[in-house]
Amino acid sequence: MKTLTKNRLKLIFITTLFALPVLSAWFVYQNPQLLEGSKTKNYGELISPAIPSQIQNFVNQATEEGLQHLKGRWVLVHLDLDGRCDSGCIESVKLLHQLNILLNKDSDRLKRVFFDNGGSGSDAAQALFSQDGGLTVLPWTEEHIAKLKTLIAGLNDGDMILLDPLGNIMMKYQQQADPYGIQKDLKLLFKASQIG
Repeated sequence: MKTLTKNRLKLIFITTLFALPVLSAWFVYQNPQLLEGSKTKNYGELISPAIPSQIQNFVNQATEEGLQHLKGRWVLVHLDLDGRCDSGCIESVKLLHQLNILLNKDSDRLKRVFFDNGGSGSDAAQALFSQDGGLTVLPWTEEHIAKLKTLIAGLNDGDMILLDPLGNIMMKYQQQADPYGIQKDLKLLFKASQIG
């Protein structure tokens, strides 16, 4: 081989050697599903972008003073859409109470709210709501439900939404969501958040 050919081959080899990491990084950036563990860690459905909101916009006769204890806290809202709090609803509210206990030292960072569409009329629901001192029950109407459904697609009866300390709706959970999964999500959020 001629010296000129050898030098060109060396140059091509060195160029390839330096370009390979850049090309590899670009390929992985374009195809993140190829990385192991690329699934998200959250158990709920992330609402992206987060929806700015205020709780008083979705409930009847809400005042700033009446909702002051929710300001600056993470709020998990249980939604009653059909006006009946049946056994599944009651069980879900009990699980949320247990979730609050599971959070241990961080339990004061989370406030639990139940949006009641007139379904708390059953004796079992009334007894549960009166026993649970950490649960705030707020009344809401079909008008409020329609307003929330325009913001969040696919809402079902018993779903739960998570509001960050600034009032943004950021996650949605199904009624039968695993409380340990919700706890893991909250622990990650509490660790990352310096507010609330």
